[in-house]
Amino acid sequence: MGYWVASLGLMAFGVVAMFSIGRPFLLVGLAMLILGPLRSRPVLFWPPLVAVIAYNVGYLAVAPFYCSATEAVGGTSTTTCSRLIGIGYSGSGIYNPSLDTANQAGLLLAAIAFIVVLATLLWQGRRVETAA
Repeated sequence: MGYWVASLGLMAFGVVAMFSIGRPFLLVGLAMLILGPLRSRPVLFWPPLVAVIAYNVGYLAVAPFYCSATEAVGGTSTTTCSRLIGIGYSGSGIYNPSLDTANQAGLLLAAIAFIVVLATLLWQGRRVETAA
């Protein structure tokens, strides 16, 4: 019962806080809700759930975290945005950095996490079978 309450709570918080920090909570809660029937099968449950969490981490590390704009008198404005990992974006005029790199980083980290967790679980399962 607690599992379902936690997944619905994460989704509810994600919806309420959608325009600030809610998206990662909504995604994890939705993944937990979808994967709930598979909790007794770790090889099917853990890799996708860890991949969703890894996507959120990769996305948040590369997405613009803070932006500031400056304007010279009579000139064009310059917008500078920074990421959590320290690399910055900059552009002139009305600049809105693309989120494509953040999505790509999140998907790459999710794929790596999925493969690592799946391989680890399969390897541990094989070790248990050979020991018996």
